Amino acid sequence: MFRRPSQLLVLLATSLFLAPPLAAQDDGLEGLTPGSPADAIYGADHLAGMPDKAVLVFDYRFEGSLLEKPFDDNVLLDFTRHKEDRGFDVAATIFPGGQNLSIGPLSAAKVNPILLIFFQRDATQMSSGTGGSQHYFRNAIRRVLQTPDPDGRHAVTIEVGGRSVEAREIRFQPFVDDPNRARLHAYADKTYSFVLSEAVPGGIYEVRTETPEEGGNGILLREIYRFREMRQ
Repeated sequence: MFRRPSQLLVLLATSLFLAPPLAAQDDGLEGLTPGSPADAIYGADHLAGMPDKAVLVFDYRFEGSLLEKPFDDNVLLDFTRHKEDRGFDVAATIFPGGQNLSIGPLSAAKVNPILLIFFQRDATQMSSGTGGSQHYFRNAIRRVLQTPDPDGRHAVTIEVGGRSVEAREIRFQPFVDDPNRARLHAYADKTYSFVLSEAVPGGIYEVRTETPEEGGNGILLREIYRFREMRQ
């Protein structure tokens, strides 16, 4: 099911660029469990304050000791409101400075599609890096997302447009108690972090993962999507 550590290290570095285009929108999770990370992340209407037409720009960075040098680019989400309802069609452009992958249109009602893009690419990267099934990783993450964890959320302050605003951070480690933990190698202690704020257009300020080096002495891989601006 999972590859050996030597194969893992090689494929971790390349899997970012092998993730396929996305095919469909998954607008949140059904039946959110109160007090769970999923409730904290998906329970709000991220798009409530979005104008009828706008582009959200996210800075993207992929770095860590496994890479020769960091990779930086952007993700662009172009929102157009439906005429018949309050939802949006969203055209996504991933890495316009390099791969320039076009996705969509995705349909979004309340949930920012940056979450869909992140979770699908994240599962693809881990599958490519370990030889494990994407469904295995998605299901493991979903289980933890739906498990109540009152200690996994914290109030934080972020900088948006030159001013400090209140936000909330949700953190979790989906593979800490995984039955295949020993076979996950570097991913076993991977941490997921989400920073949300009503003061940020689209509701999502940052999505981040950190995979520590085995032994915990450094960061093997760090992936960040961070809101930069809204263009109209």
